[in-house]
Amino acid sequence: MYKILHLETSMLYQTVIREICVEISAIYINATKASEAFEILQREKISLILTAMELESGSAIDFIKSLNESQFRDIPVVVFTGNDSLEDRKRMYELGIVDYILKTSDKEVIKQNLSIFRKEDPVALRMRELTYAVVDDNKMDRKIISRIFSMHDIKKADFFDSEQMLLNSDIHYDVYVIDLVLKETLGDKVISALRKKNLDSVIIAVSGIDNVKTISRVLSIGADDYITKPFNYDLFFTRLKTNIRNFLLMRELKVKTDLLERISITDPLTELFNRRHIFDRLNQECEKFKRYGLTFTAVMLDIDGFKSINDSYGHQVGDMVIRMVSDAIKKSIRNVDIAGRYGGEEFLIILPEIDGKGGVVAAERIRKSIESIKIEESNIKVTISAGVAEFAGEPIDDFIKKIDSMLYLAKKNGKNRIESAAL
Repeated sequence: MYKILHLETSMLYQTVIREICVEISAIYINATKASEAFEILQREKISLILTAMELESGSAIDFIKSLNESQFRDIPVVVFTGNDSLEDRKRMYELGIVDYILKTSDKEVIKQNLSIFRKEDPVALRMRELTYAVVDDNKMDRKIISRIFSMHDIKKADFFDSEQMLLNSDIHYDVYVIDLVLKETLGDKVISALRKKNLDSVIIAVSGIDNVKTISRVLSIGADDYITKPFNYDLFFTRLKTNIRNFLLMRELKVKTDLLERISITDPLTELFNRRHIFDRLNQECEKFKRYGLTFTAVMLDIDGFKSINDSYGHQVGDMVIRMVSDAIKKSIRNVDIAGRYGGEEFLIILPEIDGKGGVVAAERIRKSIESIKIEESNIKVTISAGVAEFAGEPIDDFIKKIDSMLYLAKKNGKNRIESAAL
């Protein structure tokens, strides 16, 4: 259950916050002084602390300082006050509060601000799965960001007080938060270096410099956003979430694009390359031969007696045999080899940097693997015939005819065998 501890002496504002808690389904607990608040913290699991500036004994400043030194330091604190002093606001943020709400605000505005801490949307949940790197040489600013992360259960975050440790790291982070003014160098150099290494990551620049030219320059060298200090919780988290939402959308778009690309080049039955793509890859290997002299060999194989299998056992069994043959091919070739379904029960395999003799060895390995296929509750014996040829620089159509003629010869000479074209 979400519990809000409210430190407030005014009965009026106790009532206001209590009513808001009811509306946002939070439990309201009140304290009027710091000692009472700590007693409550000992026995209740508090999710958020809302405090006035002046308490019954002491001030919010003293309370927050004590809180920061206690076991409850990670509980987010929001100041609720009628004091709109910029100096006080800055001082409170330096102590690590996550938001500063004015009592003069409309009730709906107060409710909206507190609701941010209560609600979780899909993006906020996804943010917990990402990894974060924060570079800031200001200990208090690192602490503020840490508390914001902690409040939203973001645990995969590393904090650096020096940019060099991050730049020397081989770890790739999804999100980077970089202070623009660091002790050893300017943050824009760090941002530029990170962007070159991490094209898809979110990079947020943070700084006390509120200058249009500076902001424009930082965005132009690779930052996705620029947030000024002192941090306003609402602004920081909303901007961070907006950038991450875009990051997630782009990532999902890339996944879908990659999937569509895979579908466009893959045979759905075998999950090998389809006819069009295997021809594209064959063309590429021919170009490599002509340009760099890189040898390659191709194997064309055909399932023996496949029409008889289809006629006797049906197309479902026929499809199963094709899948089993394709699985055997995948297991028998190298990672660099390229296999595709040429059509029907025929397959084409490209073997880069393999000569004709090596191609025969590879084809024989595939043949034996397929010959060992066993189909339960059936007398089906699966074998293949194959033609092998090393590319010699001829037109691609002539090369295909050469392999195909070797396949025809293997069929003619008794099936379940390999025939190879001599150079």
